[in-house]
Amino acid sequence: MTTNTDLDEIDRIHDDEPERAAAGLRELDPAELPAGRLPLLAFLYIHVLGEKLGQWNEAADRLEQLRSGRADAPLAVTAHAATAAHLAGHAANPALASLAATGGAASAQTVVQLNALALRPPVACTALAAELERLAVASQALDAAGPLNQRLAIAFNNTTSQLLDATAAPVDAQQAAALLAGSAAALRFWRTAGTWVNLERALYLRALVHNRIGDPAAARDDCVQALELIGDNGGEEIDRTFLQLQLAGALLRLGDDEGRRHLAEARASAAGWHDTALKSWFAGEDDRLFGAVEKQQ
Repeated sequence: MTTNTDLDEIDRIHDDEPERAAAGLRELDPAELPAGRLPLLAFLYIHVLGEKLGQWNEAADRLEQLRSGRADAPLAVTAHAATAAHLAGHAANPALASLAATGGAASAQTVVQLNALALRPPVACTALAAELERLAVASQALDAAGPLNQRLAIAFNNTTSQLLDATAAPVDAQQAAALLAGSAAALRFWRTAGTWVNLERALYLRALVHNRIGDPAAARDDCVQALELIGDNGGEEIDRTFLQLQLAGALLRLGDDEGRRHLAEARASAAGWHDTALKSWFAGEDDRLFGAVEKQQ
């Protein structure tokens, strides 16, 4: 096997077998990987060694070695290294200094703080919400077209999703404000940092937020914009199905029976999938939107 295939195997098993994945990471030689594969390796270091196993010092050390040892390491490696050093409590954080030199101290600090929130969130949702809202509001002063805009887009997307996963309806005012601010920030940075697919998915995240906090009109508008992007560019049928589900939820809550068509089409499309995890994800979102209503019928 090659180092590339070893990395693919580690990626495949890391959620179900983190200890085995960690052993594979310790044996893998980063020098044998092309630069384009280093972001995945960096992600696995921080996700497996740090987030899953709590070995933050090891994650930080390996990431710093990777960053400093490869002149061709992409910016994602530097961001992961800075975040791991922060979570390990290291006083010296050369990766953060490098990130700041690239995109400014404020942007670099925001990236690291957001990543840390997603990787090791506070026990209380209220604390996560308060910090996410604070960072989102402060980010309005950052250049949406700056050198770290993609890292900021990813970080706001992931941290907002983290809070959304931990939030159930009815959503309190503080969490609703944080979800709105976080999804708006993700969308703002993706507009300049990403492709049309990134933009479409940012609109999907905001639609999820709007449906969860009880604003179906705004959710409808987000879904329509995202579906128009798919219509203009083609493809992304899985994304279309999830968007139709959210659109159905929004329309039916607005008393628009057109939602029934979208719901039927989304369910029919998902029924044809062969990926078990994808079908389970769809079923969970379907149940969140319609389960309580249909159980009463």
